[in-house]
Amino acid sequence: MSKRIALTVDLEPDWGVRGTRALREITPRFLRFLEERRMRATFFVVSDLMDSSGEVMAALAERHEIASHGRSHRALDGLDRADALRELTESRRRLRQCGKEVEGFRAPFFRRCAGFSRLLREAGYRYDASLGSVVPGPVNGRLDSLPCPFRLGPTYEFPTSAMGGGLLPLSLTWLRLLAPLAGRLLQRSASLLYLHLHEFLPAETASVLPAPLRPVLTRNCGEAAWGILDEALEALDGEFVTCSEILNDSEEPARTATELR
Repeated sequence: MSKRIALTVDLEPDWGVRGTRALREITPRFLRFLEERRMRATFFVVSDLMDSSGEVMAALAERHEIASHGRSHRALDGLDRADALRELTESRRRLRQCGKEVEGFRAPFFRRCAGFSRLLREAGYRYDASLGSVVPGPVNGRLDSLPCPFRLGPTYEFPTSAMGGGLLPLSLTWLRLLAPLAGRLLQRSASLLYLHLHEFLPAETASVLPAPLRPVLTRNCGEAAWGILDEALEALDGEFVTCSEILNDSEEPARTATELR
């Protein structure tokens, strides 16, 4: 039986403009992409997008998992406790209108706040996928060495996987930036891959970003990103499913890493 890998998508406003072009233009093609490959994904959704795209969210929920990426995509570590809790509770309440239970949460930018585990419990989440990084560093290797998932108090954690000898997070961003060499950096032990739909938009959408940041979005974006993702999924050689499927089908994950509370 092939290894099960959590395929996760952060569904949020377009980077730098807070528009919804990726949601409108990329989502239908991405759903076909998954359907053709018989893959399922967890979409970590900013619930404010429900205001204009409730039908899109309902379509996602028909086959895939809807989880929360906060209400407004604000970094939790910049909020007081009441506002941070509101981001967790209001987003979960709103997303449940898609007709499915919302069990998982991912903090915007992977930035967790003080007392985060307690907030997760209070808001009613079963698991979290906020142990991750957007930049290179040894923390990626440490996260990659943890079980996926593992139990941390009353909730479960899905830490981000690594590539490149443990220095890089396994994300479409870094696969794009390092292509065509990225395939050599993939590790068969990977348990989770994350990406953003705005990575499939054309390079022109990055014109609003500060010049130093534009290459992060424009390098191998658009059509090139589809091919890079397809090659990576094939190289990882696993069954790509939702976080909740992995959690439901796993034996009781070990309680570990209590120092991360």
